[in-house]
Amino acid sequence: MEKRKDTDIVMVLAGNSNVGKSAFFHQITGADVIVSNFPGTTVELVEGKVVYDNSTVRVIDLPGTYSLGSVAEDELVARKMILEGKPDVIVNIVDSTNLERNLFLTLQLIGLNFPMVVVLNMYDEALRKGVRIDAARLSKKLGVPVVHTVAVRGENVLKAFETAIDVAKKRERPRKIIRMGKDLEDIIAKLAKIIERNLARDFDVPTRALAIRLLEGDAYFIDLISSKRGGEKVLKSAEKFALEIMKRHGEAAALRIARERHGIANVIANEVSSYALAKPTVTDRLSRLTTEIKTGVPIMIAVFAGLLFTLLYVGGFLEGLIVDNYAKFVSPALRGFFASISPEESIARILDIGVNMGLEGILAVMFPYILVFFVLLAILEDVGYLPRMAFVMDSAMHKIGLHGRAVVPMLGGFGCNVPAIMGTRVLTSKRERFIASFLITMVPCSARTAVILGTVGFFIGVKYALMIYGIILLLIFIVGWTLNRILPGRVSGMVMEMPPLRMPMGRAILFKTWVRMKSFVYFATPLLLLGSLLIAVLQVSGLIYGIVAPLAPLTVGLLGLPPLTIIPLLYGFIRKEGALVLLTAIFGSSDLTAFMSPIQIFVYALVVAIYVPCAATIAILGRELGWKNAVLISVCTFLLAVILGGAVYHLSVL
Repeated sequence: MEKRKDTDIVMVLAGNSNVGKSAFFHQITGADVIVSNFPGTTVELVEGKVVYDNSTVRVIDLPGTYSLGSVAEDELVARKMILEGKPDVIVNIVDSTNLERNLFLTLQLIGLNFPMVVVLNMYDEALRKGVRIDAARLSKKLGVPVVHTVAVRGENVLKAFETAIDVAKKRERPRKIIRMGKDLEDIIAKLAKIIERNLARDFDVPTRALAIRLLEGDAYFIDLISSKRGGEKVLKSAEKFALEIMKRHGEAAALRIARERHGIANVIANEVSSYALAKPTVTDRLSRLTTEIKTGVPIMIAVFAGLLFTLLYVGGFLEGLIVDNYAKFVSPALRGFFASISPEESIARILDIGVNMGLEGILAVMFPYILVFFVLLAILEDVGYLPRMAFVMDSAMHKIGLHGRAVVPMLGGFGCNVPAIMGTRVLTSKRERFIASFLITMVPCSARTAVILGTVGFFIGVKYALMIYGIILLLIFIVGWTLNRILPGRVSGMVMEMPPLRMPMGRAILFKTWVRMKSFVYFATPLLLLGSLLIAVLQVSGLIYGIVAPLAPLTVGLLGLPPLTIIPLLYGFIRKEGALVLLTAIFGSSDLTAFMSPIQIFVYALVVAIYVPCAATIAILGRELGWKNAVLISVCTFLLAVILGGAVYHLSVL
């Protein structure tokens, strides 16, 4: 993390998962953010810039982490951003309702001796639970400034931000060292002296913190100093002292140090907190209902049904509205404009088919469903319902070789398969990651959902769109059950955090929706228009028939589709949206019933929903699982799509 020339202060937001870091970030930065991958990884980082008090502040929202010693890739990235990036200030976001657990990371961060501010977020929820935290007393205990906030409502966020800026400008480091038990401190002091005598100090980590990390056997720090002059002697001393701790306490040094840290966190949390008996709230009762099997399953089914019908009816309403107005106002204007600027009729036709029809497909067919889906996904995330769905689904997921934790990335697949497959890293075994990734490729992403709803749902009827979802759900279960039977290994158990249910905040929902839609608008739209123009050139020049004829046995003979549908099907490999956008472009109409029968529309949507993943998904499969597995999954999904599509068509004509 290099400080850019146009940046005065680098601020990182660090904390456990589900503590409100993103809400805090959104309140500070607004909608002008950059999403990028950490170099050498697929872990996304979100950052924004703020100009405040004549200073340009670069704010980075780190992945959630519970410890600096974590080995998960996203948590390793969070640690590297802190240790190697050398931020000007760390803003440690803490969940006020779980102070003791959150302080474990806080104590580790303080030990690094960076300028730091602790933010007690979600303080309103703590008060509702009868918990009060004395911020001034906690600040004295930790030696860093402490501020209460309610980030989702923006309460005290500016004060916390201003405090962090002040700390960064003054380079105020933690005012005290929080010590462990005497026996551990004696060993830490001895190792620290050996480090000072033998190791060149060319990295910004306090000697005491380095000694503790080496005693814990931290691979990152061991690798860091192993090649340095004097490093071998330091590592041997660390091993000797770690063995001494084990002999004294009967447990590994890392475990003993972690136990000490938990003990300190417990003492501090109890000393700064007061507790009052709080009556169960409506939220508490709802939380219980959503996690009990008898009530949780019906609630989950109702949520799914609500999502689907909202997508169908709101998306369908928006589609109809846009189609009517586009055909009435935009399309004739563009057609006339292209005719006026084009010296030849063929060029005007290419522009009309490629740009006009392509734009209609994007705005009228893709945009409504993707927009509505992203809004609904943001609401579910903000409410905190997704982990509860995972809990309820745990026993059912075991039947397909997974546990409940896999539900969250699989649900993410309804948005985009790429981050969903990356999300399978939360699963503990390669077997589970392979099964989950395979199944995610069959989960209809927002693009495929738009294809299903924009074709079958809009032109044939809701019940037929539901039928496609039912077929896909059954297929996912059959494939998962089969993989669970043939792949060696067992399903691991599940332990996951259950965040509190919260009221969704309009600003946060709009922000998340905008960030996701921006990706579609900025990146997908140009690709779709280019693809549409390419199809137009092929169609006007007649070259398209050279592609269509050789593949007719597949499209016409097996699937019963019009010959030209092979073109958007092939382009769907690049962007699934293209399978619908280019379909309207190639036939010159957004009314599919003008050139396809209802059964053809159904088969087309079914094939698009299942056949080979898009190029980006295949790329991430290759990265996460290896190219052999990526090719295997792609071939299998293609065969499943062709077999199912062919079966549906031929059964319909019997």
